[in-house]
Order: sequence, then C-alpha cells, then structure tokens
Amino acid sequence: AEKATGEGLSKPADLAEVKALNDKVLGFDKNCVNYLKVLTSAQGAAQKMTTHAEADSEVAALKARFDVVKGVSDTWVKKCEILVKEWVLLDNTVTELNSWVAKDKSAEGENQFSL
Repeated sequence: AEKATGEGLSKPADLAEVKALNDKVLGFDKNCVNYLKVLTSAQGAAQKMTTHAEADSEVAALKARFDVVKGVSDTWVKKCEILVKEWVLLDNTVTELNSWVAKDKSAEGENQFSL
C-alpha cells in the first residue's frame, strides 16, 4: 500500500478509464479499512499481554504508517469522485451538442447555424 501511494494515480484518457480508476481507488480504500481492523485487533491483543511495551510501540509505528496511507487514500477517493462527476458531465454535454449539431444539418449536409 505504501508503494502504491508513492506511485500515484494514472492519468485516464476517457470516461471508461476514469471509471476503472475510480473502482481501483475505492478498492484500495476498502483494503485500507480492512487493514485498520487488523491493526485494531493487534492493538487489542497487545493490551492483553503482560509485557506489551514492545508490541505497543510496534502497533503505534504501524498505525502511523497506516495513517499516512489512509490520508492518501482519502485524497484519491475525493479526487476520483470529482473526476468521475465532471467527466460524466462533459460526456453528456458533448453528446447533447453532437445531437444538436446533427439536428441542424441541412439536406446538403451543411450546418444551418453559425457560432
């Protein structure tokens, strides 16, 4: 997960790639949440040990690393949500404009409007 956060996200070229990227980011975020559950369980187990100073410090170090990865994941999720929303809006606008242009073509194939 730390390696993935260092690599960053790919730059999508179309709506399908944006949706695939969004699915990838949401999966990454879900894995982060699952790993937090494991980390929380480890912390609980460490607290039950009679001598748990070493385990406590190890859990604290892992939690700090998790917090960094989760912060990146949260940022990615927000960015992808906006990207998908805006790309869908753009796609719908282009479709609407194409349909408008197609309606305004004359029988000779020339456009009957001017910009």
